[in-house]
Amino acid sequence: MANIVSSALTSSVQKDGRSIVHEIHTDLVGLTHDLTYMAEIGANLNAAMAVHATNLGIGLELGEVGANIGGVTTLGSLFTPTFVYSTVAENVAALRVAYATATQHEAVMIGDYLNSLTSAQLQTAFGLTAAQVTTLKTNKLAPAATLAASIRSATGQ
Repeated sequence: MANIVSSALTSSVQKDGRSIVHEIHTDLVGLTHDLTYMAEIGANLNAAMAVHATNLGIGLELGEVGANIGGVTTLGSLFTPTFVYSTVAENVAALRVAYATATQHEAVMIGDYLNSLTSAQLQTAFGLTAAQVTTLKTNKLAPAATLAASIRSATGQ
């Protein structure tokens, strides 16, 4: 996903030949991200700007995925993820990884969240058949949702 849609730079050469560079990168929702640095003599500023734009875009994506996973593992089905800088597929892949090392509470909340998805969404996200989704929901996700509701009730959420 291309999260940075435009980039511009200005630079000024210093007495020692190095340049002070100021880059402004605009993301897909119109937010700007500034970067100022000292470039060595002869540095390819446009190439550096392209690398910075790519890295910034990746950082926005990873940050959003991390926030989404954190929200799901904490709030379960009560959390509404955002998909501005990342895709559903990227988040599902990260959720699968998070589940492998999740604490009991986190695993329950992940199950609760997944239980809130439609069967079609689960089929697409995990490459399952309709029968496999039914089994998953019955044996794992519905019990997790019930347990999550009990946890919320016991903790006053």
